[in-house]
Amino acid sequence: MTVENPIKNSNTTIQFYAGLKTIGGTIFEIKYKDERFIADFGMIFQNKEGVQLRPQTTISELQAIGVIPPISGVLKTDEIDENVTIAISHLHLDHIGLLQYVHPDVPIIMSEGSKTLYEHLHTIGEEPNVDVERQVKSVPYHQPILVSEHIQVEFFPVNHDAPGASAMRIITPDTTIVYTGDVRLHEADIDTANLPKVAGSPDLLIIETTNVQEEFLDVNPVIPSEKDVLIQALLKIDTPIVFNIYHRNIKRLEILIEAARQKEKLIVFEPETAYLVQAFQMEAPHVRFLQVEQSDSRISDLIHTIQPITLAELNRDFSQVWLQSSYHHITTLQQLPVKGATYVHSNGVPLGSFDPVYNELLEWIDKLEMELVVLGVSGHAAAAQIKWLADSMQAKVTIPLHGFTPELLQGPYETFLPETGIIYPIFALIDEKN
Repeated sequence: MTVENPIKNSNTTIQFYAGLKTIGGTIFEIKYKDERFIADFGMIFQNKEGVQLRPQTTISELQAIGVIPPISGVLKTDEIDENVTIAISHLHLDHIGLLQYVHPDVPIIMSEGSKTLYEHLHTIGEEPNVDVERQVKSVPYHQPILVSEHIQVEFFPVNHDAPGASAMRIITPDTTIVYTGDVRLHEADIDTANLPKVAGSPDLLIIETTNVQEEFLDVNPVIPSEKDVLIQALLKIDTPIVFNIYHRNIKRLEILIEAARQKEKLIVFEPETAYLVQAFQMEAPHVRFLQVEQSDSRISDLIHTIQPITLAELNRDFSQVWLQSSYHHITTLQQLPVKGATYVHSNGVPLGSFDPVYNELLEWIDKLEMELVVLGVSGHAAAAQIKWLADSMQAKVTIPLHGFTPELLQGPYETFLPETGIIYPIFALIDEKN
């Protein structure tokens, strides 16, 4: 009796729209016959000259400059494909930044933790133009669901610096694919370390490689916990602190609040961040939010358990304050006695020199006569840890992406580096001997 090789007769294809040779933007599509599953829908950072996109920029204009890829049947200007679902691994802009352009009839799924944060971000205006209640559905971890007749998806928790971060296992009738999303491993981690056990050995493993770069290959693979690193470092700073954070990292907010308590300082957040502090029940007697004339009063009106503080009040006792200042609000610092303060850049935007406005941030810090301290903890596993994860998954084919040098990662068997825009049949990727 001859048993057919299901891979050789596969009807499943995969296509990558973004995420190759970059750490900005991730989108790929798995298709079984006419059924489509899209993993992540991230903003593609093509804006190398620092051109500021107008709020009214049209979809066609964004497609022309490469911010939106040539993907059909899902955008607001498209005739939608009724057989498509978008799944989100976590809520960083390079994985969800294009959701605002998705047609309202295209279903979007994410973990329960991500959905909770997404609802709050929508409330403060960060995730506009999405009908969250109707369009976005949450799925529990470890519970397989059918997103179409033949495509099954299961979410698994992983450690990253955003609540609800997930890996996914996608199963079609003829193949199994695991996508890690973005992952971190540190000494207290359980979720990412357990992924090989709970997700099994797939035909394809799609794995992030953010820290798989030449300069990181020999770095100690232990990624310390944020709390252990940041509280100790913050307590050593004796000047007033101006901090820039990525407030989707809810754990980082909790850490800052605790460090300020230990240092006996008031910690003052911008209204949007204060709303998140309230939403995740991190209010404390030493927490305030900054109330200025140009603030969105709609957001301030939603904050009921945190007291406001004005610029005049800050001026009177600035030495006793830790103050949040996002880059787009940095001009407010001109109204405060920040000379001699420490500007703590803690994984906020702009994150690094690859962002066109990073140099402008450095110029502002110099102009305001503050001292820059870069203080953060990577949300991504070290290169050696990514290698361990790939080896442990024992996939027939490993596809590294979401990194500048994905070719440095070699899977345990075959490794494949895809190109953007090419549709790859699964049978063409899996060697028959596997």
